[in-house]
Amino acid sequence: MATTLQSFIDTIAGKANIDPAAAETAVGTILSAIQQEGDATKVAQLFNQIPGASDLAAKHPVVVGTDTGILGSLSSVASKVIGQDAGILVAAIGQLEETHLTMQQIKNIGAALLSYLKDSGPTLAKEVIDSVPSLREHFGR
Repeated sequence: MATTLQSFIDTIAGKANIDPAAAETAVGTILSAIQQEGDATKVAQLFNQIPGASDLAAKHPVVVGTDTGILGSLSSVASKVIGQDAGILVAAIGQLEETHLTMQQIKNIGAALLSYLKDSGPTLAKEVIDSVPSLREHFGR
């Protein structure tokens, strides 16, 4: 793979016309959600193919069920209604909205990230994405 994670983030920031720090936060938060909800072995294998992915996910952890305001309530409700993985993704999206990204920007970044993961390791990425069913619902791929 020719594109590094950082150059991918820079490209996303340019295409979405957003601050590179916001793009990095978005990518890191989504990677964290994937890391928490995906098959641990497969996620580790995929992240090993993408230098910096594990570090970026660790830098932007997704926290579910905190009692802080509406976001905590929403992720808690989503976890009960839809299942735990949806709670993680709802929490991730809520955290991303705090960076002042629009829902459309978040979905576009998520879709681009899923494409990037597929380019990094097509078979492994499919297995990881399939292990987090609601990922496709949120990011349309």
